[in-house]
Amino acid sequence: MPYFLPRATERLVEQQVGRCQNLALLLDKYLPRNVIGENKNKGGWLKDMKVLDQSPLNLELAHNAYLRWVDTTSARGARHFSGKVDWRMVIGLGGETVLETDLTLHHLYGIPFIPGSALKGLTRAYAAQEKKEVFIPSDKPDEAFVPSLTIEKDHETIQRIFGKQKETGTVIFFDALPQNGEARFELDIMNAHYPDYYSEGKVPTNDQNPNPVTFLTVARTTFIFALAPRLPEEKQHKEDMKLAVTWLGEALQNYGVGGKTGAGYGYFNNITPLLSLAKENDHTKENVQQISEPHERPNIPVFKEGQRITGIVLDPKKDQEVQRRVHDGEASACLRYKEREISTRKLLIVIPTGYAEAKEWAPGNMKHCFFIREEIQGSCTVLLCRP
Repeated sequence: MPYFLPRATERLVEQQVGRCQNLALLLDKYLPRNVIGENKNKGGWLKDMKVLDQSPLNLELAHNAYLRWVDTTSARGARHFSGKVDWRMVIGLGGETVLETDLTLHHLYGIPFIPGSALKGLTRAYAAQEKKEVFIPSDKPDEAFVPSLTIEKDHETIQRIFGKQKETGTVIFFDALPQNGEARFELDIMNAHYPDYYSEGKVPTNDQNPNPVTFLTVARTTFIFALAPRLPEEKQHKEDMKLAVTWLGEALQNYGVGGKTGAGYGYFNNITPLLSLAKENDHTKENVQQISEPHERPNIPVFKEGQRITGIVLDPKKDQEVQRRVHDGEASACLRYKEREISTRKLLIVIPTGYAEAKEWAPGNMKHCFFIREEIQGSCTVLLCRP
């Protein structure tokens, strides 16, 4: 029998298994007998289930789940940013399953996600260990401030943002979902070179046969992250959210998330701030479409550092993206590229904050600036320049 089930139940499973479009359900309930406890059979079975190198088995359901998440987080006033898994990521590897390994998947939709609790813990650990402005006073005479090693001793800023035992934090960390619900899965293998040592407590000698364990990973997938102020009307909560967004983006790049980060898993690149997905529910679909557009570099020259570029100063009152960048302190001014008629959603000249003279530029005027570097931010090519 292919399943550890009574014959009548087994026949029902055989009839239904091909119709199941939920990967979480497949891995939890539909495992055949030859896969349970047999590492070498997992890869072939997963390939037969058409899981590898594909989007979720029900892409329409996954996409709609993503849109619902966008609506929910946007209505809460969340700040969003995207990041792409640099190689592979595995969340929940140590979970207790009959496969010996696990992967965190949404139990209803079958798509991979990163729990908000994991992101909150990662961000707190990164800030406490790496950000000198929130170090705590040291007991040693040769050190003034040191990283915090315990939550109870965290700097007051960290305790305010992440909360304490009897007090909630000022920032909400939402689960992160794959952009548009689309993910890529790949198989991986880890080898236990001393299986008798781990299973029976024997001396770890080199004559023991390695025991390869096959496990499923999420690979080269773009995730969307969302953080929101707990009380949107409180200025301190909004400021804390901006700080937490910065910390989380840095933590994903430098610390990674999930299991086996020491082996290169779970690191992110292309961290990109996104437009507010929907300040009002009526704008949600329009803004989701903007985020989902793939990046394509406009037909413009490849500029060299110091090269002069001409643009037309944009009015923050008439362009939502420009208004956001100026209001959030990301830019002193933004310009439209003069030499081509290209949408500012595809190409934008940005004068970074710090160049005070650019703040006095009148909208509509033509200005010359000097190229610093080029960045890809979502679907937009951004030319960072100085006056």
